[in-house]
Amino acid sequence: MRYRNTTLAAATLLVLSMSSCAGPPGNGGSSERASWSSYTTTDGALVFEYPADWTVQELPPAANDPAGGVSVQVNDAGGDAVARLDTGIIADLVCADPDEDVAYTEYDTEPMPELDSEQGTEQRFVYRSVAPSSPTRGDPIATYAVITEIGDRGECGLFDYFTFTKSSGGRFAGAYPAEEATEGQSYLDGAAAYENTAEFRDIKRMLVSLRDTR
Repeated sequence: MRYRNTTLAAATLLVLSMSSCAGPPGNGGSSERASWSSYTTTDGALVFEYPADWTVQELPPAANDPAGGVSVQVNDAGGDAVARLDTGIIADLVCADPDEDVAYTEYDTEPMPELDSEQGTEQRFVYRSVAPSSPTRGDPIATYAVITEIGDRGECGLFDYFTFTKSSGGRFAGAYPAEEATEGQSYLDGAAAYENTAEFRDIKRMLVSLRDTR
């Protein structure tokens, strides 16, 4: 199975464990799909919508917060993992400026006022790329994620985390996979074109629908 995941320097993933129920589509998307389902984390703290023909798979919690957390993986209709949600993740939201030769591009963003944080931060959806992905790797990477707004855009590269409770936060994210690029198309050209696909619109709608139920 192709696994879309981002290798980032900051922390382990956290995924949300959920229970399913039918519900109306979430906001923040332009997908033409008629049928969406709703999932609530097993701790009842978060809920999000996703296409009815996709699946949510519970995973062992990746939490490093003593208070615990949940983890889930969202798979598309073909069984490919398109996003992962983890909660109970303690990640230091402090980052260094990228090297001067790092190219940061932001393709799409949307505020998420319904996702509250006990730390008083503002969250948003973002789809962006950085090249190279790290000082030791030359390959670029593009990720879509729910993040906490910290500093100037691009300042923290691809720090794909958001704050949630007073002690920790989470990560609801995935990456544009290199195999999606068409023949003769570079990874970054493919990442830029991906924004205009139905799959991206579904993924964005799903991530933007994440909200607090506390």
